[in-house]
Formats: sequence, structure tokens, C-alpha cells
Amino acid sequence: MTRIIVNANQKGGVGKTTLAINLSSGLARINPRQRVLLVDADPQANATAVFLGIAFAAGPRTHINTIYEVLVEQLPIEQALQQVILAGGDVTLSILPSHLDLASAELELVNTFERERRLSKALAAIQSQFDYIIIDCPPSLGLLTLNALMAAREVLIPVDPGFFPLIGLNLLHKTIEMVRQSNPGLHILGIVPTLQDRTALARDTVEQLQEAFGKQLLPAIPRRVAIGEAHAAGQDIFAYDGNGDSAEAFNALLQEVMARG
Repeated sequence: MTRIIVNANQKGGVGKTTLAINLSSGLARINPRQRVLLVDADPQANATAVFLGIAFAAGPRTHINTIYEVLVEQLPIEQALQQVILAGGDVTLSILPSHLDLASAELELVNTFERERRLSKALAAIQSQFDYIIIDCPPSLGLLTLNALMAAREVLIPVDPGFFPLIGLNLLHKTIEMVRQSNPGLHILGIVPTLQDRTALARDTVEQLQEAFGKQLLPAIPRRVAIGEAHAAGQDIFAYDGNGDSAEAFNALLQEVMARG
């Protein structure tokens, strides 16, 4: 059965896209027989830029189909999928790319019937072809994130150190509970502490998350320069610095995600 996992947090800068990039790449690498699709539902299109280049994510879109056409024009999703060979090996990752123009989709869909189900309906046509579908959301709780939550069954929530991110979790949790009325299978897969360093603030945040979420707390991802360098190089962390502690942390997270399926 296909596992559809969405990375969601209305706060920006929490490592959401980093999580999507390395979770999808790691799942594809750990077992090349696993078919993995990364859905970039963020108008910033950062995941798309890493794998397909900045020109694809932000340049002219002549004859290029993206998630925008799938959601707004109801283009068959097969016509927008891209295949990427991951660096350092003969491993393929499928991508439903984004583009900066996706920012206008929420306004264009506002008066559309069942606008919150557009992504779910599009994925239904192909989801049996994949073992995992990972969805990267924008840093908001708007219509694009709602589409992702309606399409998914599991939610990963990245949380960076600090007091305000903990407050924001309450709003996201309420949104998930609201969506569950229409998508009762939706549940929180886990909370991922991101951008972790050796500060007291980071330790306090993890302690509070542990107290609040218990077994839902997943392995933490450290704050490392190598992760940003990997993005700039158009690679996942496993190709860029496979022996570093960032790759080790993502491997631990992968094991937990697969074990909880």
C-alpha cells in the first residue's frame, strides 16, 4: 500500500524542504526497488530547484508542466512528472515539480468546487505506481497545504528550536484535526526536531517536545553547513556528504519512518 507522507509546518525556515529532499532521496536510495515520488507543493519551488535547477523552478514555463497545471487546469498528473537520476548512483526519483507561478493557485482556485481535493484526485490516478509519496508544503496553512493534508495519510512536522515554534504546533494540530473530519485516516507520523545545535534552547525545545509528544518524537536533524552546500550542489545529503553526521541523522530518521509504516 502506498504511503503518502506530508511535511507540514506553517512556520518558515524550519527545514521542511530539507526534510522532503532527503527523506525522498533516502527512501529511494535505501532500496532501489522502492518507487518514490516527491511532490513539491511549495510555490518557493526550492525542492524543484535542487533537483531540476533554478531555471526550471523560476524561469519561463513554455511547454513545461508543473503542479500548477495539475491543480488549476486539472492536467493529468502523468504529463507533469519528471524523472531524476540521483547523484552518485543509478537511483531514480520521480518529482512532481513546482514553479514560482504556483503562488497564484490559491486565488485561482478559491471559487472552485472541491478545491481542497484537487491534489488527492490527481494522485489517485498514479499512487499505485509508488511505494512512497512525499509532499513538501508551503510555510502556511492555506489551500495548498490543505490539498496536501487531504491527499496524505501521515504528517511529519519539522520543528526548529525556540518558544514560538512550540506555540505554532497547536495551530497546526487543530488544522490536522479539522482535516480529519473529511480525511479520517490522517494522523501525525512524528515530530522531527530540526536545525539542532548544542545550545540550551535546542535542548529545552527537545525536552518540551518529548514531554508533549512522547513516542511521536523522531530522531533530530542537526544544523550543518553541509546540508545547505548539498542543496547548492543540486544533491541530497547522502550523495554530498554520505559519511557525515547529517547523513547519519537522516538515516536514523529513515529507519524510524519505515518502521512506523
